[in-house]
Amino acid sequence: MSRRSAFRALTGSAVLAAGALLAAACGPASVPGAATPSSVPASGVLRGPAPAPYFTGLAFPDAADGWLLGEPGADVAGTGSASAEIWHTATGGATWQEQWHGPGSPRSVSATDAGHAWALITCPPGGGHVSCQPELLATADSGQHWQAAAVMPREVDQVQFVTDRFGIATVDGCLSDVNASRCQGQVLVSHDGGATWTAVLATHGPVFAAADAAGRLWAAETKPGSSGQPGLLGSGVTFLTSTDGGRSWQQLGRAVSVPVTAQIDIRLAVGPAGLAWASLFDGGSCAMHGCGVAELLHSTDGGRTWSAAPLTSGASGCGWGSLTYSAAPDGTVLAASGVPGGACAPPFGFLFRYGPSGWQRLPSWPLTGAIALSVVSQDVAYAITQGAVVRTGDGGRYWTQLLPAPAPAGQVAAVSATTALGDQDTVGAAEAGAVLRTEDGGRSWQQVADLPGIVTWLDFPSAAGGIAVTYQAGPEPVWGLWTSRDLGSRWSLAGRLPAGGGGNGGVFGPWMSADGHGLLLAVAGTEPWQELSSGASGPARIWTTSDWGTTWTGGGPLPLDGDTLQGPVSFAYAPGSAGGLAPGLAGGQAGWTGWLAVFTAGVQLEMVATRGTALVPLSVPAGSGIQLTGPRTGFTWGISGPGPGGTITLYRTTDGGRAWRRAQVRLELPAGSAAGIQLAFTDATHGWLVVAGATWHTADGGRTWTPA
Repeated sequence: MSRRSAFRALTGSAVLAAGALLAAACGPASVPGAATPSSVPASGVLRGPAPAPYFTGLAFPDAADGWLLGEPGADVAGTGSASAEIWHTATGGATWQEQWHGPGSPRSVSATDAGHAWALITCPPGGGHVSCQPELLATADSGQHWQAAAVMPREVDQVQFVTDRFGIATVDGCLSDVNASRCQGQVLVSHDGGATWTAVLATHGPVFAAADAAGRLWAAETKPGSSGQPGLLGSGVTFLTSTDGGRSWQQLGRAVSVPVTAQIDIRLAVGPAGLAWASLFDGGSCAMHGCGVAELLHSTDGGRTWSAAPLTSGASGCGWGSLTYSAAPDGTVLAASGVPGGACAPPFGFLFRYGPSGWQRLPSWPLTGAIALSVVSQDVAYAITQGAVVRTGDGGRYWTQLLPAPAPAGQVAAVSATTALGDQDTVGAAEAGAVLRTEDGGRSWQQVADLPGIVTWLDFPSAAGGIAVTYQAGPEPVWGLWTSRDLGSRWSLAGRLPAGGGGNGGVFGPWMSADGHGLLLAVAGTEPWQELSSGASGPARIWTTSDWGTTWTGGGPLPLDGDTLQGPVSFAYAPGSAGGLAPGLAGGQAGWTGWLAVFTAGVQLEMVATRGTALVPLSVPAGSGIQLTGPRTGFTWGISGPGPGGTITLYRTTDGGRAWRRAQVRLELPAGSAAGIQLAFTDATHGWLVVAGATWHTADGGRTWTPA
């Protein structure tokens, strides 16, 4: 798939008029598959899950029935496997069935009812398929049989149907050359279910179209320019309409004059009064601070005049890096937009809902925005995010992951050999705020709660109680502490956590004991997406609690003496211990021992332990992850190895770090999975290893591992 094709390949059902527009920095969603690990000694290999499919489009004509279009798993999502697949659900996403697979690149999918759907399969990416022609597949029996309906023009962009007979398609000459200064565009229509197509509009630039069941047509035509600058087509977009099937066209209105490149992508949606919505997204205008052309327009007079939807920005000084919307037949619109990475890190996602009361921003949404949306009604909608296929049944306030099966992507809090909790919040996670639980050793995970914001921390010292920390972005970021007494099913807000100050303060922890004693570090200049290993943290101050976080007592700063807290960090509590932090440092509480990684004199990484008011250097053999399970017992590990997978080298100590026992495990995983490895131990011998949806256990301190 060409670079520009990636912007165009994402669409929903034509009857829902879904618009899907994606920045160059964003690719198709990579969806982990099921793991098939095996028990091996520490010197052997744990084989992780095979690459899973990733999806590029979806179409839901009603709340229960829908189709997904995508590619089989590849080592790197978006590289193209030269094959396409179609999946179907009749149960609102609870179950899925693969209905078709074959060669080609999946471009778009459309559906008008539970029986009729179409999928556009284009030529594989690259220029080696000279004889290849895009093919339109169709089904009239809910996907039991898919048949080739027509061979399409080589540069066909989108195919959308509004009835089981009437459909519209666009052809874009810029698809093959994103640096073109002029390229041909066409609008095609079909009145026989896609078997034959007739050109009804030809332009000298990219053109985008929509239709309704009555046969009315609308188009957005880009104005060709003459600047001669590579990739710059012109400076405006004109909206047209036809009421006679495309034989004649009349001009409606114009969008605000903006520079248009060959990567411009426009999506149109129709309402009762005619053309109602238009999104303009130009990948050629994107930079590290966002895209110059990323706008959702609304018209109340059929497309003659337009106003910009008030989608408030979520990051100061940064424009949108992605924009996706979908309009339901009842007038409900969901719009998802995102801030790019780079200088605007993290790539936040924002979700907005339009209804009778106008626009409102919804609080719960995946971190990086949506790749595709399909809105069915004011309550039900489906989306492809950067990590999963998700569904909402309450108008977009809360979302449930459908594919892949839920599994922790963030932290894992192990309670016992069979019970653990996890969260799905990482940069690019499927759903912000999702808390998962397993009670069968990790063979299956269920979403048990959805907290507002990003879950940055989970700690369950026992089944009787645990805590979660959430982060909500905004002009005044909020760090919230939540407590649960039923293994994560119900949560109560204990209050805000003290942050590090300076406007960008962050918190690390808190670490909790089973009786409600806790300790956290408040760090200045840190955001939750900046890992400690980035070296972005500032001064660190200790706060303690004895009542599960209802009240906090501030202590002194960590005695870093000009060094930088670099991560990782772990603390353990021993009631009545006299060897913990001194009263002046820990707010009057003894019993805490901590391990921290400190960037010493700007040169080397050093692991240290807190004793009194001093940081005592320890000889620790690895430093990318640590966990204290008691004042003298803990683990440290590092991950290395080129290419896919990696090697985990794990060390255990039971004497406070004087002696270490080494274990090594080789993982074979899809590319990029090593960064999501989670290790969690309940004591000196029992532990969990969770990565890419697969779970393993150890009962001998990490020497051997068995699958869940």
